[in-house]
Amino acid sequence: MNKLRLITTLFISFLMISMSLVSAKDIYVSPTVGNKSDGSLEYPFNTIQQAKEEVRKLIKSGLKEDVNVFLMGGNYIIDETIVFSLADSPGKEYKVTYQAYNQEEPVISSLQTIKKWRKATHYPSHTPEVAKGKIWKAKIPKGISSFKVMYKDGVKLQRAKSEKWSPVHPPDVSVVRLTDSRNVYYNKDRYRLRMVEYRNDELRDWENIGDIEVIFNPVPWNLMVLPLESVDTENKVGWLAYESNSQVGTKDPDHAPAFVYVENAIDFLDEPGEWVVNTQTGTIYYWPEENEPGENIAVPALTELIKVEGEISYDLPTDIPVQNIHFKGLTFTGSDREGWYKNHKGWGIQHDWDTFDHPNAMLRFRGAENCSVTESLFSHGGGSAIRLDLYAQNIHIENNLIEHVGHMGVLLSGYGPGTKDVNKNNKVSNNIIHSCGELVFHGHGIFLWQSGKNEISNNWIHDVPRKAIGICGIRSQILMKPDVDFDEASKTIRWNEIESVIDSTLGPQDRYFPFLHARENLVKDNKITRTMLKLADGSSLNISGAGAGNIIDHNLLVDLFYTAVRTDDWQDETTIKNNIVWKCGGSAYIFKGHNYLTNNIAVNVGKAVHLRAYPQQTFKPDAVMSNNIFMSDSEDFVIYKPAAWPKSMNLHKAGTKMMPYEFIFDNNVYWYPGGEDFLKEQKSHGIEEKTVFSDPLFVDAKNGDFRLKKKSPALKLGFIPFDVSPESFGITSSYPEKYKKMDEEALLEYEQIHKDRTGH
Repeated sequence: MNKLRLITTLFISFLMISMSLVSAKDIYVSPTVGNKSDGSLEYPFNTIQQAKEEVRKLIKSGLKEDVNVFLMGGNYIIDETIVFSLADSPGKEYKVTYQAYNQEEPVISSLQTIKKWRKATHYPSHTPEVAKGKIWKAKIPKGISSFKVMYKDGVKLQRAKSEKWSPVHPPDVSVVRLTDSRNVYYNKDRYRLRMVEYRNDELRDWENIGDIEVIFNPVPWNLMVLPLESVDTENKVGWLAYESNSQVGTKDPDHAPAFVYVENAIDFLDEPGEWVVNTQTGTIYYWPEENEPGENIAVPALTELIKVEGEISYDLPTDIPVQNIHFKGLTFTGSDREGWYKNHKGWGIQHDWDTFDHPNAMLRFRGAENCSVTESLFSHGGGSAIRLDLYAQNIHIENNLIEHVGHMGVLLSGYGPGTKDVNKNNKVSNNIIHSCGELVFHGHGIFLWQSGKNEISNNWIHDVPRKAIGICGIRSQILMKPDVDFDEASKTIRWNEIESVIDSTLGPQDRYFPFLHARENLVKDNKITRTMLKLADGSSLNISGAGAGNIIDHNLLVDLFYTAVRTDDWQDETTIKNNIVWKCGGSAYIFKGHNYLTNNIAVNVGKAVHLRAYPQQTFKPDAVMSNNIFMSDSEDFVIYKPAAWPKSMNLHKAGTKMMPYEFIFDNNVYWYPGGEDFLKEQKSHGIEEKTVFSDPLFVDAKNGDFRLKKKSPALKLGFIPFDVSPESFGITSSYPEKYKKMDEEALLEYEQIHKDRTGH
């Protein structure tokens, strides 16, 4: 064989091998085709389920290549959750990707259209007079027993609701012992968690009592949405079907007044656009904004649209995950809101903000590995957008738009405290999230519970009712009560794994650190604005009861009403660095525990740092606040106020001096009216010895240019410059242009709302 022929043969062999490595099996789906289908481009399958079955056959026969399932544009209406199990998993070597075909828009939804509307001529008792002659009614679609959300043209409609009223505080609430979470402490008091006392005629004994939901905030950080079971009209007490997070009206601070109201009662159907449903009679009542309901009123059949689920062995040390299933360019919409259930108490994670291992997201990974969801839209759902439950590793959630969902944007929720640590190493990056928590106000943009070593980066989170990002586990005071199973997340604790290995010689926090899996998370390069719009006593970025080694690095928090960043109760060994907080009405930082606040910038905030203890704290000296720049043009601004160790918190060990006189506070730069006297006072207590009161010399702080000039005193003290350019925070240039345009339209609306609210 001559040399030229040999080279040619080798080249062709190499080309064939390369082609085989990148080859893929293509399957096509269209919701608009006829009966003839084989999955080809010419005759695509009609449903995702058909394509899934075809992929399953390929896997069973021995997969030799990646599989692309192309979904053509149109509505994929489902009435059963599509479940991808181990039989649908291609394993480690190959990928199966369900993706949009040729930039088309496949929409996955469970919405069932309501048909045969007719104008009501007879009305249920207690129908408001103003609504008579304007109400239409229809039967609940076949196959749906109940629902909590109704849509018009794909957008959620307002369910009929009463006026808010101030809760009746239980007269002896002050003598009932409460836990630090504001739950009742003793079993004998649990009945109080179901009581809703009222003064006038706010409640009545409705015929369809189970359809009526009471919405209230027993504490400023929670919203409860719970159905009634009965109403005692003689004693003016409503009884909830399930126990609440805490008693109605437990805590009512001035900045977050407590409220109660009722939804889904015919009594309050008194405005155009509202609706109610009576599941006892199977009837929907609706007052259309136009003269007639129209053709696009629909209700959801499902809370979960798609679930990727491996083999979960809850009581055993190992699970078997589904692998390499990916979703790209899809739209998820039209889901229901899930409710609580009997004996829910103890299964709610961190203040009952969500429920452990619960089917309430449009897309859910439960026992999955090496999967992804990219370039997809999650819009107008009743529950959460995405959940990663129990075993979830190396799952990437990137380049998505999440908007107008009822609960969480993205939730990562691992196993409860124990030795089984398998929810980790995931990435939530380059997403836009806004308008989550529309129905359950404490829904976060991104929430990590018992999930660690994740990267949360380059997300743009704005206009949310409470937190943008939360990281937590179980606070140690709950772990110190093994005999109590009705406090938050108490039933998730894996006592059989803990009791044999716990080191009882250590203090409470160190004792339980090994079992708190929300550790070593990296939160970086995110942009956050306009948070805490509906509930209070929180922060935009909050970390509480999590493990050690979490890092909050290089985030921009701007235009906030309350606190920006908080290390909350039972939180130690957290590093907060290279962040910018700008224009914040509350504190830039709430600083609890043994943590490290270094190399940050805060400009024009209400307070730089708020110092606090947490309940039952064991004090450790030498928490660090160094090399920060705090600047304000307000005469009301304060850096921090030294604080005593409160006896009311039942501390295990308090400091010997006021906070922060046993901390390491130094090398900072302060510049605000009247700051010289404050700094002089701190130096007299042996801290802030190298801190200076001086203009930090930003290039243009008024307009948000926080670059430092060469002669800045901060540089002389060791401040390390970092990228402060606006484009270094939030989404990158790789973010899908179509979603960016959608967000820009939403921003215009929110900015007008903000202008109307504040006057500027």
